[in-house]
Amino acid sequence: MLIQTIRNYRRWLLPAALIMALTGVFLARSAFAKVAFNTINPVAVLSEQGRHLTVTGPLAVTAGERVELRVTVTQRTTGAMAEGDTHLVGTGGTNQWSLSAHTVGRQTFAPGPATATAVALTVADGGVVTDAHQWLVNITVVEQ
Repeated sequence: MLIQTIRNYRRWLLPAALIMALTGVFLARSAFAKVAFNTINPVAVLSEQGRHLTVTGPLAVTAGERVELRVTVTQRTTGAMAEGDTHLVGTGGTNQWSLSAHTVGRQTFAPGPATATAVALTVADGGVVTDAHQWLVNITVVEQ
């Protein structure tokens, strides 16, 4: 009975199996899309009389994924805060990123210890966010 039923539907069985396999491959790729390695380099470069920081670091992201990266740097000794963002496309290897962070408010940065936080969103084709990752690193601010 089962063999007769399969014979009746074999014309549709192969295309349905192919569609299911392709869907599985797409879903698996989306499930594993992510930020694989990240950090912020331990030194940020200060310029524009303490109102601008250049922050850098490595980031490994699934190939083809777009990354929206936002960094905030704070310095407790001065009360300064700076924000910056950048966009890049994952290569499947390690990308080096660099961004300009500008102060928010009147306080300025001085050489010395600070804290940097980063948030990265990876976005697949169609605008679907595949990963959201956040990290925090103690850094040193140095003059240019």
